[in-house]
Parts: sequence; structure tokens; C-alpha cells
Amino acid sequence: MKQVVLINADIDKTPITRALINAYRAGADRANAALKEITIADLKFNPNKPLLNKLTEGQPDLAEVIATIRWSHHIVVFCPVYKSSINFKIKGFFDRIFLPDQVFIIRNPAFSNDFSGRSARIVSILDEAAWQDWQINQRTTYLPIKRTILEKCRIKPVQTNTIGHLHSLQNPYAQKWLNKLESFGEKLI
Repeated sequence: MKQVVLINADIDKTPITRALINAYRAGADRANAALKEITIADLKFNPNKPLLNKLTEGQPDLAEVIATIRWSHHIVVFCPVYKSSINFKIKGFFDRIFLPDQVFIIRNPAFSNDFSGRSARIVSILDEAAWQDWQINQRTTYLPIKRTILEKCRIKPVQTNTIGHLHSLQNPYAQKWLNKLESFGEKLI
């Protein structure tokens, strides 16, 4: 049984992001995957990385998230992108959990950021300004998460999707993406 972690990185917890997650979940349920979900907006943690580059005391949410990610075989991140960037709390979450540069700095041998053996998918959900910019120059919006965080922690392959601005879930474009995500979940990719 494949173990999948769904990370909801939508700080506003919008219905559109929830619908995309539910579509993936429906497909994964049909594939009999074991699912756990992490909602970044509900976590209590300091998004600023401390100078000593270690998890600080009193932030049990982060320790629980690390345990959940270690449990998984596949990670799916649903990440809204606003004006060509991601929210600071999302960036802080990835910095605190995966600590991509801690291999060189951290002095705690018990902590490892080697998450090899796992695969991932990043679903970038663009706002209108980011979508217009993407249509003009095709600049990828997921690279900060894909290359500098997940791949440095040996999570491979990391597949990506960029979804344009969704005004409503009733239009054909949104329905196409809901069907695609359900298919991805069913194939567990």
C-alpha cells in the first residue's frame, strides 16, 4: 500500500484548493493508498529559520510533520503562488522541515535531511497576476520548492503542474484539472 502525504500550502484555505486536493484524494482512495494531510495554515511554528539551523523546543507541530513525511512514499504539495512568489509561511515551512542547507551547518548528527526513496508532485496554483506573467514568459513557479528544497533532500522524481487562475470550479478549464488530478491520484504519481 502506497503512503501519500497531501500538503495543503494554501494559507487562506480556499475552496478551489480544497477541491483540487479532494480530486487527488478521490483518485488515491480508488488506488487504496493510505493518506495523511498536512495543512500549513493550521500549524503553529516560527517560519523564521533560527541561526543555529535546528528545530527549536516548543514546536511539536514541526516534529509531527517530519514524522509524517518520513512515513510517506509520495508527497503532493498544493501550493498557491501569488504575484510570482510563494507566501513567506510556506517558504518558512519548507525551510524548517527540510532544512536544505543543514547538511553543511547543523551539528546534530541525529537529524538528517535525507528523504531519499520518496517521490513528489508540486501543484502550483497561480493567481491572476502570476498566471498572466506565466503565459508571457513561461517562467516556472515551482523551482524554489523543487530544486532548492525537495531535490536537495534526495526526493526524486519531483513532478510538477502549473494551474492557471481558477475563477470558478464550474468552467471547463477547472473541470479539466480536477479530472487530471483525480487521474494522478489514481495512478499515485
